[in-house]
Amino acid sequence: MVVVKIHEAKTNLSKLVARAEAGEEIVIARDNEPVAKLTAISSRPQEYGFAEEPAPYDAGQTQRITTDPAVCGGRPCIRGMRIRVADVLGLLASGMSKAAVLKDYPYLEGADIDAALAYAAGATGHRVVRT
Repeated sequence: MVVVKIHEAKTNLSKLVARAEAGEEIVIARDNEPVAKLTAISSRPQEYGFAEEPAPYDAGQTQRITTDPAVCGGRPCIRGMRIRVADVLGLLASGMSKAAVLKDYPYLEGADIDAALAYAAGATGHRVVRT
């Protein structure tokens, strides 16, 4: 266990986090009194976004999502058809059930809706930093 003063912790936070990730326990102290403990979380969360590999929850579903500059202006679509991922998400967001979407769009399959949701989860799983 390493004890660091609060000023040192603020100045070297990235280094301290790296040390915690390596398994070291860090205690932050103010006036020689411990006020916080920095320890690593058992498993570091996966960062999602536009990665080369599918996200772990994807299970190959997003293979149903295609982009083609000649179809819907290159926006993500379901299996090359002119139904965009955003269209499916909009229907679900408006309160339609999965069954209702499938009834209104008989050329869609349940796996298409699951793929749209998985794609959206991956596309929005990135960090947003505001300054």
